[in-house]
This record gives sequence, C-alpha cells and structure tokens, in this order.
Amino acid sequence: MAMRSNGLEFFWGKARAVPAEGAMIGPVMHPLIAHMLDVAAVAVLLPENAKCGLDRRQLGLLVALHDIGKLMPAFQAKVEICWPEAILGGFPVELVPCFHDAAGLALLDLMVDDVLAALFANGQDGKCWRLTHKLKLLRAVAGHHGQPVSAQNRNTLAPDTIERARTLVALLFDVFRPPPILRPGDDTLRRLEWMLARVTIQADWIGSQQEWFPYVTPESVADPSGYFWNHALPRAQSAIHRAGLGPMVGAPFAGTAGLFDHIREPSPMQALLETLPVPSGPVLVVIEDATGSGKTEAALVMAQRLIAAGRSSGLFVALPTMATANAMYDRLAAAYRRLFQPSARPSLALAHGRARLDERFAAALAPDDGSDAFPDARIMDETAEAYCAAWLGSESRRALMAQVGVGTIDQALMAVLPVRFATVRHAGLAGKILIVDECHAFDPYMRREMVALLRFHAAMGGSALLLSATLTQRIRQELTNAFRSGLDTVDPAPLSGTAYPLVTLVGKAGAEEYPCALRPGLARSIAVRRLADTDAASREVIAAAAAGAAVAWIRNTVDEVIATARFLRAQGVELLVFHARFAMVDRLAIERDVLARFGKNKETTGRSAVLVASQVIEQSLDLDFDVLVTDLAPMDQVIQRAGRLRRHDRIARPVDREELLVISPEPVAEPDPSWVRRVLPGTAAVYRDPALLWRTARTLFRYGRIESPGRIRALIEEAGDADAPGAVPDGLAAGSTDAMGKALAAGFAADRNVLSFDAGYVADGALWEREARTPTRLEDLPYVTVRLAVMQDGRVLPWAAKIDPGLACAGEHRRAWALSEVSVAQYRLARCPPPPGLERVVAAARAEWPRWEREDESSVLLLILQKMEEGWRGAGQIETGHEVVIGYDRTYGLEVVPA
Repeated sequence: MAMRSNGLEFFWGKARAVPAEGAMIGPVMHPLIAHMLDVAAVAVLLPENAKCGLDRRQLGLLVALHDIGKLMPAFQAKVEICWPEAILGGFPVELVPCFHDAAGLALLDLMVDDVLAALFANGQDGKCWRLTHKLKLLRAVAGHHGQPVSAQNRNTLAPDTIERARTLVALLFDVFRPPPILRPGDDTLRRLEWMLARVTIQADWIGSQQEWFPYVTPESVADPSGYFWNHALPRAQSAIHRAGLGPMVGAPFAGTAGLFDHIREPSPMQALLETLPVPSGPVLVVIEDATGSGKTEAALVMAQRLIAAGRSSGLFVALPTMATANAMYDRLAAAYRRLFQPSARPSLALAHGRARLDERFAAALAPDDGSDAFPDARIMDETAEAYCAAWLGSESRRALMAQVGVGTIDQALMAVLPVRFATVRHAGLAGKILIVDECHAFDPYMRREMVALLRFHAAMGGSALLLSATLTQRIRQELTNAFRSGLDTVDPAPLSGTAYPLVTLVGKAGAEEYPCALRPGLARSIAVRRLADTDAASREVIAAAAAGAAVAWIRNTVDEVIATARFLRAQGVELLVFHARFAMVDRLAIERDVLARFGKNKETTGRSAVLVASQVIEQSLDLDFDVLVTDLAPMDQVIQRAGRLRRHDRIARPVDREELLVISPEPVAEPDPSWVRRVLPGTAAVYRDPALLWRTARTLFRYGRIESPGRIRALIEEAGDADAPGAVPDGLAAGSTDAMGKALAAGFAADRNVLSFDAGYVADGALWEREARTPTRLEDLPYVTVRLAVMQDGRVLPWAAKIDPGLACAGEHRRAWALSEVSVAQYRLARCPPPPGLERVVAAARAEWPRWEREDESSVLLLILQKMEEGWRGAGQIETGHEVVIGYDRTYGLEVVPA
C-alpha cells in the first residue's frame, strides 16, 4: 500500500519558461518527487556504477536525496507560477534566499540519526558508523552542482519544512526498501565518497534532460513507487543509451594485427605488450621507446588486453596540445571500434576547448540523440566512420565519458583540481585506461598535477599507460611512486633499469622492468652540427630549399617564427608558417596542410617546402623532414625534434645526409650571464635555466651525435643532472638558481591547488573555483582571448565567417566566433577600443555572446580589423594605455607593434 505524500507531489523540481504567446504544451513543471526518482533511476542503471560497491537500492535512495533542499519555500518561490499554493498558502511577499544544495545538506544532517538511521548498520568486523562517516556519503550527494557544499545553518530550517523532508525520506524508503549499508573500511569509504559524488552529478545531468524525461503532472507521482518502476526506470534506460553511455562489451584480444590493418608484423615493443604478464588490480605501464617506434599502437595493444579481460570500460588518450590531440583522433578513428564487440556502438570523442571546431569530429557527432538515430548494422561495420553520441560530444567535460576519448592533458588534469564538475571528469576517467603521451613534457607545476592524477586514478581503480621517448630516471620513479601511493602501498619500489627501450610495469605488489629491442630500422645515428647564429641557419635553409628538400626550422618563440618566415620569403623561399597565434579557422587549415605535405603518407615528390614553426610540431605529430634546423632547447625537446628528421623510409631524398642543425652559442667552459641571450634572446626568455641549456649544448656537441638506442639515456641524464660537478658554471649560477626557485614555487603552487583524495569531497578541502580560474598550466604571463572581426554591410562579421561564408548564418554564430579566436599575452594587448563611430555595432555584436563572455571585457576582446594597403589592421592598447597596432595575416598570424 502506497504511503501518503501529504501534498509533496505539488512541489516542483524542474520548471520551464511560459511562452509569451501561444498555449503551453504539457505541464509547466516537473514534480520534485518525479525528478528525484528520475535521477535515482539513472544512477542505478549506469553501467559503471556497479563498481560503487553499493546495492542498487542503497544507491538509488542516496542519489534520490540530492535535491531534497528544493523543499525550501525560498526555492519553490523562484518560479511563481509553480508555487505550491495548496500546501504553502499564498505566494510570499519576501523570503530569505537560500541555495538548495546547502539547505539539502542541512536537512540530511538533521535527519542522519533520525529517519535516515535505518540506512546504516555496523560492519560484521565490528566497524561502527560515526556521524562523520555517514555525513561523507550525504555530503557527496548534496554537492551535486559540481562542487562540495557546506551545510546551511540549521536555524534557518522551518519545522514544517523539516517535517516534509522526513515524509519525503519515508516515501523514498518505501520506494527503494534498501538493506542497511554495512560500515566499510576507511579506504573503501573514501573511495565510495568520491564515487558517489561523481555518480550523483552524472545521473543528475542525464536525469535533468527534459527531452528524455518529459514533465508529468502531480497526479502521476501520487504513487511514487509506481512512477519509479513504470516511468522513471524505462526512461532512464532509454536516456542512458541516447546519452551514449550504454553498456559496452570488449572484443576478445586479437593481437596487434587484429587491431591495426596497417601492421603486419608487430614491433618488438608491441609484441612484448601482447604477452607481458599483467598483475591483478590497477596497473601502471611506462613505455619508453624511440620516436616513430609505434608506442601509441603498443599502448593500445595493452589497453585492448585490459578491456578484453573486463578490467576496463574504455580509454582516454591525453596529449600535450590540441594539434597533437587532433592528429591522434584521426589515428584512433580507424581502430577504436575493434576494442569492442561488433554489436557495440562506442563513442569516440575529442576533448579539448576547440574540439567542436574540428570538422572531422563535428562530422562524427550524431545528428540526433533519439532512438531512431541509432545506426544499423550496415552502417556500423568495421569500415564505419568515427561516431560520437551528440550528448557526449556537446562539451569537453562530457567527452571524457565516451568509451574512447582523445584530448589534451588539461582535460584529465582538471579531474584533480578544485574546479566545478571535477567529479564529472572523475566519472569520465573512472574504470578507464588513462594513456598519457609525451609524459616527459611537463613543467614542475604540471608534473605535480600528474602525480596527483595518478594517485587519484589508481585509488579509484583505474590503470594508466605513460609514453615517452625521453624520460629521466628521477621522473619515472616519481610517477611510479605516485601510482603506488594510490594503491595504498607503503613499501618503495625502487627502479634501476637503464636499458632503452624499456617497459616498467607497476602494480600493488611492486614494479618490474622489461628491456626491449628497438624496432628494426629505427636505430639512428644523427649527426649534430652547431650553427653559430640565425644567419648561418638561414643560409642552410635557403640552400636546402633550393635543392628541393622538405625543411623545418623550429624557433622557440612565435615572434621569431614570424620574423624568420618574413626574411626567408623575401629571399624567394616557398614556406609555410605554423604556430599558436592564428585564428582557429586558419590554424586548423594550416595543421591539415602541414600534415598533408610533410606527413608519413606523402609521396616523395611534392614535399619541397620550408616549414617555419614553433614548438607545436615537436610532439606526437607524425612529420618527416629531409633537413631540420632548431634553436637550442632542453635535451629532451632536442631529441623530440630530431625525431622529425628523416623519420620514414623514402626512395630518395634531395639532401643525402642525416644531420640535425642546432643554433647555439659555443658551450665554453666559463660562460657569462648573457651566454644564451646574446645569440638566442627568445630562447633565454622561454627556457629560464641557462645552465640546463648549457649542459644540453655541452653534452650534444661533445658526443656529436644522437644515437638511438645506445646513447639516449646518457644524453638525457647528463644534461638533466644539475648536481654533477661543474654542472652549473659560475656565470650562469644566478640565472639557474632563479629558475630553480621558480620551479619549486610552481611545484608548491600545484600542491596547494590539487585535490586531496584523503581529505574527501569537502568544501574546505580546497579553494573551489570555476575552471577558468584554476589553471592546469602555470603561466608566467596572463593571456587574453582576442576575437577577430571585420565590418560588412554595417554589421560586425566574425573573421571565420569572412573566410567561410557558410559560417555567416545565424545557426553558426557561436562556432564562427570561436573559430575567430586568437590567444595573446595580456602585456602585449590589454584592450581593443571600438573604432570611432562603431561603438554601437560593436556593443550589439558583444550582446549576442553568452553572458560571461560579453561581460568579461578584460579577458575576451573584440578586435575590428580593417583592410589597409599593408594588410588587415586593428587598433589596441597595452596595460599602460599606450596604443598599439595589431596586424593579422593568414600566412604569418597575429602581430602587435607600437602605434
């Protein structure tokens, strides 16, 4: 027999705006009880939530409690037309505002040893529930808006609201009839707290979609139990599939050849990972191998084994930049579906801030999330294009939930930062294999974040694969220790392997190191020749270009890239320019052109050109040049850049020598403080430790070669060892000490920012901010986003819409503005005042942006470009108010010069 609801069905949980004209179709509000049961139904049916360790009845009741604070009159008064007058009387003239999540936690706190007491029972081993233990679980469900909350003052809770809350809890007990939760161990309880937080948020996101959970009348929930079983559960099952989160079964392990059509014979690393004994529980695998050796494919082989064994539900591949993530997306598109049974419909999502601007990913998004959009078997065969459920692909946070995700490392690192919906990223990574490419490419701040992420991921039961061509022993040990600490291990697992290539396999029992042979044909002996200055480099580049070679010159700053490109073009050199200071519409086009001309599959003919680029090409992009010139950089980056030289076998090359040309001052025994700056001023500004650069130059030019595999370890360790005798010359000591101090400060800043797994999901455990405020990368200089625009027919037109008229239509408005963005250091450009006479049209253009963008005039600037004789020009100001001229060119990018 159903319990009496005492009028609770008239309290609203979701509401929609009433149209100004025309009749409302369907109810204007969704009853609170219905919404709570909708979300609970999603929670109990989500496949991954079985790993919470709770009975589904227990989980359903806990998650249903998330919105109990909406019983507060202050919340019900937010929508006057939905005010439950029959229960609460006339609409109030004045109410003290409150946040329903904080009010909900206060109500749960009040009832934890009252009507909620039956939910908790002491463990069979004698462990007892304390109040603080119970509140961990209730706090997790209350903080369902993306971050934990503190309970509202109990004195603000009216007696009748408390009584209604007790009635509502009794109704939920009648629906779910949960057995009591036995008190788990402390470690399990901490894990459960984090899991419950991410389950609640994920379920609330899905359960709040009106198209999946249509509003019902109060009469529909007069019998809450009937509503749950007959309405909420069937809709939840459909919604989970439409969201792209239905259960996926892994395919049987078929080896490297079964996963990749283009691999007939596995490399030694791939063959090793096919058969390597894997311990039970979460594992960390560190793969160190040469560039071009197929490390990514080897990692996917190990991932396939774990998925086939039921030890993982998918994977997320994290890369250092958007360009490398875009390239990896293409590589995975051809193989990812083979990780799952042929009948499965896994999503492949691209996760970074500009993912939806990538045409390949945009084309893969399902046009509709309805059941009729499910592809049939003829479409989803082995040759099918990449597919992603529309809901998952709609934003980067959700994209991490896809069965296979590719994105920037930033998206994963935000799971351990106190940003809103960090737990959504937990949900995306939970149970998945985290693959981190180029894991050496982290500064001290990001490395501390990576340590925290590995600890979290291991504690939550996830496995990780780290890939690098150039990892020092110290960093490998640090990352290994982090993962093992997440497994609650106390004893150390010291690493001693010096072989190269090398696999380090880490589990709860310890660590094993496995030497591996190098892939045939990859043994390299690249001569290294020093060039005294950029004039010498220009002569080498011009000569190689004249011989018809594919040439790359990597500069360490964007300004130097642009200046070098202009100089070479004036000498008649055909070239491309690639750096980060292009509007996104142009940057994506350049990225495609660079990969098409210098990629692996490009025929030998037609490659003749010079690419002048910044560091954007040094990692993960499969590019192949006949001649490569680079500014001096730290050793690991020099080796990475060398991996783009003569990377693939070709029948013939215009320049028949394997030689890396490095612009560097001579590494004299007693360098003065201006040793780097005199030759490479931009390099001195980017890489702050002159002693590291000096050790790199000294080691490189003493050996005279980069020999792989034989000398890679020696090069990395010798250049990176600041404690060796004579490693810091007197003339560079001050600069090196300053750089080391900043590195320590960056590490401490990261330690302050990252979440503590042991502290739990608590509001005072960290300084919770929105994502834009807590950075994943610690920048010395703040940046602004500049949106480029032109005037057309008296209105402001985004730059991208000028390039592609198809973006000028109203439906492409947001996409056009996003494709028109450039990131610029704030000290270069702080303001963009509208040109005289255009103030009103510029204000009208900004008014069409989302609220936070139009109001944040200090971080999101609108720049009107006007066509001049010398090109596209705009006006701006620096922080001091002095005027500057901004030039934009589709070949060279954005430049800022004094007015």
